[in-house]
Parts: sequence; structure tokens; C-alpha cells
Amino acid sequence: MAPQQVIEAVSSSGSFLDGGGSKPLQRSAIPLLAPDRVREETAAIRAAFLRKRELLMEGLRRAGVRFDLEPEGTFYCWGDVSGLPAPINEGMAFFRAALQRQVICVPGEFFDVNPGKRRSGRPSRFRQYVRFSFGPEESAVVEGVSRIQAMVDDLR
Repeated sequence: MAPQQVIEAVSSSGSFLDGGGSKPLQRSAIPLLAPDRVREETAAIRAAFLRKRELLMEGLRRAGVRFDLEPEGTFYCWGDVSGLPAPINEGMAFFRAALQRQVICVPGEFFDVNPGKRRSGRPSRFRQYVRFSFGPEESAVVEGVSRIQAMVDDLR
């Protein structure tokens, strides 16, 4: 409910905002879709993410995290923390300890699909895994790895 003038103004602006890009904007974007430009951008993005992946995985390996596979199409690493000192040798405990160091990761058991709770009473098969991301900017990845290494070192 609103005065007719307000309804018309809001309707007009909504139509403008969700109607897509303007013709001049669309025309100016065409060069960005040139095959050579797309290949250059793709290569640059790939190089940046490969570097961050290597920084993260190498640092986590030095801390004692193991990887069954290296990521090939995502910006996440699935790490096995079972070889770390207790209590951070399980995903949930690792998550909580990392959070105290202002590092965010995700316990593996959050990804354990258990429809209907069919495994009642049995622990998650992913309880010793953690998902790490190398999506943030490189400096954040480096800082996060440094904090994780310090966290592990403090328990050794």
C-alpha cells in the first residue's frame, strides 16, 4: 500500500534495474569476449589459483595435514588431520581450534550425507577431514597457513 506516485516510481525503477544491461554497456563488453582475451584471462586466473593452491597445500603438509587427492577443479582442499597432535586430529576439534586463531575451515563431517540418519550411533566417516579454501586473496591464504602451522606447533 502506497500512494499511486510512489508505486509507479518503484515499478519504473525496478523494471530498469532488473531489465538487463543497457545497449552501450553490452556493446562495450563485446571485446572482453574475444577468444584471445578470454584465453589470457583464463590463464591469469588459473595461474593465480594454482599459486594459492600450492601455498596452502605445501604449508598444510608442513603442518602435518595429508591429502588423498589434490584439487583439480575447485578452490578447496580436502585434508586429513588424523596425523596431527590431539585434540586437533579430528575435524570438529581442528575447526574450533582454528577458529580461536581466526582461521575458518569446515569440518569434514558437515559434508557427510546421512539421509534418514541410517548410521545412527556411528561416527561420521569424514570426522578426520577438514575442507580448506584457497579462494581468498593470496595474503589471506598465507596468513591462514601461518596461523595453522603455529597452532600445530603449539601442540607438539
